[in-house]
Amino acid sequence: MPSNRAIIEKATMTLADLASGGRLNDQQFNTFYRRMIAAPTILNSARTVPMTSDSQKIEKIGFGQRILRPGVEGEALSEEQRTKPTTGTIKLNTEEVIAEINISYDTIENNIEGDNIRTTIMNLLADRAALDLEELIINGDKTSSDPYLALIDGVRKKVTSHIVDAEGAAIVKEIFKRGIKAVPNQYLRNPAEWRFYTNTGVELDWRDAVSNRQTSGGDQNLDGGRLMNAYGVPVNGIAMLQPYNVTSPAYTDVTDSILTHPKNIVVGMNRKIQVEVDKDISRRVFIIVLTAKIDVQLEEEDATAKIIHIKG
Repeated sequence: MPSNRAIIEKATMTLADLASGGRLNDQQFNTFYRRMIAAPTILNSARTVPMTSDSQKIEKIGFGQRILRPGVEGEALSEEQRTKPTTGTIKLNTEEVIAEINISYDTIENNIEGDNIRTTIMNLLADRAALDLEELIINGDKTSSDPYLALIDGVRKKVTSHIVDAEGAAIVKEIFKRGIKAVPNQYLRNPAEWRFYTNTGVELDWRDAVSNRQTSGGDQNLDGGRLMNAYGVPVNGIAMLQPYNVTSPAYTDVTDSILTHPKNIVVGMNRKIQVEVDKDISRRVFIIVLTAKIDVQLEEEDATAKIIHIKG
């Protein structure tokens, strides 16, 4: 059996080659990125954009009105009948986030993964980073007193056009209906592709409400393992849509729900993710520092609704 010193020296060499010069190479980035967006967070369904620089413009194009007209043989459409697409630009401006992880020598020495310690650490980093990024993507607010959340405005802050107030009530189907009706009709062509993103507690309350029905669907909703629908739109509970309190009007433990198409949420991340490793021999710990750059935008803010003040 190798000595403790040999294990530590081997760990030093193994962790030191996590990245060349601190920056993940293409293969390491792709592995880390895939692991992160595969985690059960909003990243799993949102549109993610690996960026080659800190800023990037994304062009968008679409038709927001009727384009078909009655056809008349031998006659071209008039200027008034011709339709031009609507165009625009989304600009992603990333902000830097950083994490420092300390791993004790004892943890390394007792680690059952052996030679796979590097893979284990990178997987743990990716899973935790995905959860923390979800928190920023959802709850980011440049006016927040939390320095981390103040980095960017997240989805909650960006949805401003179509707001439905549940007024502190527990979730019922009428509240979901109001959310759907708040979105302009031209966007909701296929409700099954959309999502109600909710607090996990609200999702459970809705599952209970549906399961109370004396139907086979009610029984299936108790089993879990699949998303329930509200008027054809899947209800997706996510960890970081947490409850909050407000004083005017006075509501305690209320939360929000975001209605949108998942790909309407555009998450940009700079490919130049860095993972740097050092060793503090006096404290007997390895120090691993992860640095990344992130931003989130809505491709079409009008194609969203936010239900506020739902009983959490």
